[in-house]
Amino acid sequence: MSDKNTGAFPPGIHTALVTPFLNGGVDFASYGKLLEIQLCSRVAGVVVLGTTGEAPTVTDKEKERLVKESVDILKGKKTVTVGCGSNDTQKACEKTKRAASLGAEFTLVVAPYYNKPSQRGLLRHFITVADASPVPVVVYNVPSRTGVDISAETLSVLSEHPNIAACKEAGSDIQAITEKAAVSRTGIFCGNDTMLLSELSLGAKGAVSVCSNAEPDRTCEIYEKYVSGDANGAREAFFALYPFLSALGCDTNPVPIKAVMSACGLISDAVRPPLCRLSEQKRAALLYAAADAGIYIK
Repeated sequence: MSDKNTGAFPPGIHTALVTPFLNGGVDFASYGKLLEIQLCSRVAGVVVLGTTGEAPTVTDKEKERLVKESVDILKGKKTVTVGCGSNDTQKACEKTKRAASLGAEFTLVVAPYYNKPSQRGLLRHFITVADASPVPVVVYNVPSRTGVDISAETLSVLSEHPNIAACKEAGSDIQAITEKAAVSRTGIFCGNDTMLLSELSLGAKGAVSVCSNAEPDRTCEIYEKYVSGDANGAREAFFALYPFLSALGCDTNPVPIKAVMSACGLISDAVRPPLCRLSEQKRAALLYAAADAGIYIK
């Protein structure tokens, strides 16, 4: 749950939850089972309707039900964060208000994509959304998808806002991430599983993880060992998973993680267009990496 005194985003691993599909619709039966898996794990919370949740192709009606079911099962036990980003600032404000009304404790707001605002434009966007949001906002930086990179200077200013709780940093430039970690007053959360150990060493307070869909407790183990002072244990746990984490990059997220979860018997590997299922060649290599990492494949 959120810290009601400070609005701080809880440290630890937050699972960027997939949205399972079946026969063209959302597979709500499987979604409920995924929520129960997360509930029984050591994760701090879940992020619904983020990149991994294929938010762009989920209808408004489906979104409302996904949020409601997440809140019904998890609220009071795990933190529920809802993706509310848009490249239209007004729409992002409207989304945050609606998510809060449905019970979201935090909203995740991505940097505006396609229209590529300047740093000044990014500041105005996030401050406007944070001012409008009834719940704390997590800023989401993912340059590979948006075409813009929130600078350390911009993040420094944003982290002073009382309703901005954290930054999910999904970049891959370690120097840029280091500069942001040095100035952020709210905290950085790793948004790229292959960078988890590196970002923890820079002071990251946790992660918004794709891997934890399939391996929630093993992902948590990396974080828990590191913050407890067992750096060697954290490295061992990280490197045991690393071939799988790296293999998840074989195609656009969430295509690979859905393929693995399907092989584990959890959900269908269906994704909505314009995404496509993995090719057989990529699927074979990915499942080999998963099995090598000790992930049970049926």
